[in-house]
Amino acid sequence: MLEKLRRDSIGMGIAMGIIIPGILFGILYAVLVILLKQNPALPMKTLIPKVILISLIPSVFILRYYLIKLKYDRTGRGILIATFALALVFVIVQFTI
Repeated sequence: MLEKLRRDSIGMGIAMGIIIPGILFGILYAVLVILLKQNPALPMKTLIPKVILISLIPSVFILRYYLIKLKYDRTGRGILIATFALALVFVIVQFTI
């Protein structure tokens, strides 16, 4: 399983750059829904962009690991492309709400 993560390809970087923040977003969103059931005064629309932005944080550490430690430039580029795409989603969500 770990051998599949040690490939130097843009596709692998894009997949990791989308899946890992997606998993974190799902966890944070579930926690947020549980908290909103207990305290409905919190506005859901203003919290979603913040959750999207927080879910991008692991991408920075993964990007650094693949670029500095493993020297996999193509995988790092894929992670960077996915991170920019998700940051664009954040901007769109932030300014349309």
